[in-house]
Amino acid sequence: MPDHLLSMTGYGEASVSAADKEWHIVIQSVNSRYMDCRCRLPHALQSLELQFRSLAKKFIERGKVDIVLTSSPSDPASSFEGASLTHFNNAWLSSYCLAGVDFLDSLGWPVNDLARSSIFQSALTRKEAFDVPSQNLDDVSGILDGLLLEALKAHFESRKQEGLCLAADFRHRISLLEQRLSEVENFSEGMSEIFKGRIEQRLNLILADAKVELDEARLCQEVAYLIDKADISEEIVRLRAHLTQFINEIDISSNNRKGKKLEFVVQEMLREINTIGSKANLLEITRNVVDMKNELEKIREQVQNVI
Repeated sequence: MPDHLLSMTGYGEASVSAADKEWHIVIQSVNSRYMDCRCRLPHALQSLELQFRSLAKKFIERGKVDIVLTSSPSDPASSFEGASLTHFNNAWLSSYCLAGVDFLDSLGWPVNDLARSSIFQSALTRKEAFDVPSQNLDDVSGILDGLLLEALKAHFESRKQEGLCLAADFRHRISLLEQRLSEVENFSEGMSEIFKGRIEQRLNLILADAKVELDEARLCQEVAYLIDKADISEEIVRLRAHLTQFINEIDISSNNRKGKKLEFVVQEMLREINTIGSKANLLEITRNVVDMKNELEKIREQVQNVI
């Protein structure tokens, strides 16, 4: 069956030429408990942030997302020759400098060339000085929406491909868990003989000097008590059911978030494995329990990346 997992980790980018500029969008995302979208846009386009967030949420349900929009002149050579016309916000610079001069004049301070130069240099430290007010935001908005949509589709494909890798890794590790669980089940079937041998050996050492004959019926009674106390058949059945449930959840085609459910199933698996380890007092089973917990921890870490 096809895989239907989406990773929260992904990357997408897209570029377009419009309005005498090269626009470039990069989308990067990592895992997070909630949807956390941050946009880094040119100052003149900050008003598009809400619009970008809304469109991104249609494609990305969960994760920490960074959307970065940058632009550069389509013709760097001609732009360099006419830098004063294409790179500076002349209206804003004029307004800023005149306001500074008026303020100094209102204080009665001399407005000389040094003062004017200081005001102009101060203006150049503001990013508003490099905006292009002639840019028609309405015209650019539609173009940038299309550009963002293209980047989001690339980002989605990136997360889908990583989801395929995660699903393959999950299947491999679940298969290893099933193998270990089968070994645990095999060892559990021979626990009665192992416990009986242990008790006989210990009692024979204790009663050797006392010359007391061991009561076989009493021995069988104690063995039965220990076996009942160490019975892990129910835990084995539940753990095997959880393993099947985990694989089924991967294969089911659904738009629902799977990460939270898979995290819950992993938690239940760990509960059953811990119970098996505490009840079955056999070295062979303990070794398998340790191996199962190691594999399950790797699964748990990868599940953190699933939406």
